[in-house]
Amino acid sequence: MKSQKNKYIYYLNVLNGLLVALFILYWREIFEDSRSMLAIVCTLTVFLIYEAFVIMFTESKSDSLSQRQSINLFMGFKVGKILLSLLIIAIYAAVVKVELKNFIMVFVTLYFIYLIFDTFYFFNREKDKKKNKNDYIEKLSI
Repeated sequence: MKSQKNKYIYYLNVLNGLLVALFILYWREIFEDSRSMLAIVCTLTVFLIYEAFVIMFTESKSDSLSQRQSINLFMGFKVGKILLSLLIIAIYAAVVKVELKNFIMVFVTLYFIYLIFDTFYFFNREKDKKKNKNDYIEKLSI
């Protein structure tokens, strides 16, 4: 399981690096104020830390969780991510107050990109867990 955790954290870092590079290259076409770009880069950093925490936590608990508990954990992390996202948007709206519409549109795009990554991670994690369980059952029956 350690290699799975490392693999997904590597994919997460690659995704985050690509998104940071993309937004640094094109930020002038989206925003006029440099504070908005700084807020997006900070948002990407927060999402990276949050997703890395989710991966490390779920991989450390993966053997002791049933399928139902795993789904509940996934949904709990999604609620946490929504609350974190609302907090980030509220802080941006209160502190920066410029280009709020553009910021929210870019933020929602980033949110959905990371949501797709989360779904991909949890789907593959459950698929691998089920495969390992079936392999173990086959070894016992032989």
